[in-house]
This record gives sequence, C-alpha cells and structure tokens, in this order.
Amino acid sequence: MSLAFPIVRHPAPETARPILVSVPHYGTQPLPGIAADDYREPSFATFAYGFADTFAADVYGELHEHGATVLATPLSRMFVDVNRRRDDFEHHEGAVRSRRGAHGDAILLDGHTGSPRRMKDHQVIIGTCHDTSCAPALAAAASGVFARHGFDVHENVSGYTGGNVVATFGRPRTGVHALQLEINAALLMTSTADEFIARVRRGEIPERHAANIARIRACLRDVVAALPVALEACRER
Repeated sequence: MSLAFPIVRHPAPETARPILVSVPHYGTQPLPGIAADDYREPSFATFAYGFADTFAADVYGELHEHGATVLATPLSRMFVDVNRRRDDFEHHEGAVRSRRGAHGDAILLDGHTGSPRRMKDHQVIIGTCHDTSCAPALAAAASGVFARHGFDVHENVSGYTGGNVVATFGRPRTGVHALQLEINAALLMTSTADEFIARVRRGEIPERHAANIARIRACLRDVVAALPVALEACRER
C-alpha cells in the first residue's frame, strides 16, 4: 500500500491566508505492509479507526478551499502519533515557515475532535498553553465565532491546553501564533459514546450527524476568515 505522507492541501494562490490547519489525528490507515492477519485478534484491526479523531476529515478536510493550508496524516495514531515530540524530523516547520515568508506572520490552527468521555459536556475547547502560544485576541476571535454559531466554548480546560504541536510552534513574539481546537465528537455522530465503541469494535463506522457537521464546517470557515483579521488588529496596536 502506498500512502501520501503527509497529506498537504494548498489553497488557490489568490485565496491564500496565513493559516496552517494541522490535523495530526486525521488518518485511519495502518502502517504500509500491515495486513488483517498481522493483528493478534481480528477485532484489533478496527482500532486504527477508533484511535483516529472521529470525522476529523469531515470537519477540517476542506478548509483549503477557504484559504488555509491543510496538513494531515493518513496514518492512524494507533501506529504514529504526530502530536508527540520527535527530534529528527518535523513536517510543520517548513509549512509554518512558508506561511510566515508569504504573510509576515503565521497562524497554526491544530484541529482535533475529542473523545466524548473525556470532554464530557464541553462542546468546544480552545487551547493556547494558558495564553502563551498565541495572542489572546486570536483565541477570543475563534471563541467568538463558535459562540455566535451557538456552541458552548471554553479555553484551556485541563487536558486540552495544547499538545506538542501547539507548544512547540506557538511563538507569538516571533510571529507564529498557535491554538488547539477540540470539538466534541459527540456533536458529529448520532451514536452515544458507548454505542460508538461497540460499533467500532464490530468494524462499523458510526452514523454522521449531518446537520451538526454542516454547522461546524460553516463555523470553521468563519474562524479561518476571522483569525487573519484579528492578527492584523494585533499588528496595528
């Protein structure tokens, strides 16, 4: 099996914004060369899907059509978690540098869909490493967009303050602003958390909540439009 690694989707040049959307838990594929009979138990093959961020491709995958560059991996984090430290190679570095080179500053939006069991009643959580990875105005802009779309938004909730990607690249003093976005996967499917786990173990994909996914996609389009405006306002202060 041949996989493109990483997945990179560029916007049309005339629509390009200074935003890189990173989706580190996008993929659902096993490592090349791994077959179904390589798993100790046949049901383990379904875990590649279960370890991915549920429906991340549905909510983040088309943002290049609205001016952002999308960077993702086809591999499930069951095998490779690219939101962890790695000392020898880093895809994000070149992508962030190119955004800065083209626009003077860069915004890194690290996109996730979170476990309903862990996020509980939180619908949307924005993480900024406790206001150190980006200018507060950018987090406020993103939060405001979600609130206007009717979502409950919190910032820097324990366990969701910002993973390795945000902590590594968020350097607002050098012109790189990074924020982590967690959307509760319960919003994206019609199954309960227990039903979701049972379906994945059976090798089934849960049913999408089409209306909520459409709402969130519209919201993310507005976030991508609002963040550069907030960044420009920061420059003018």
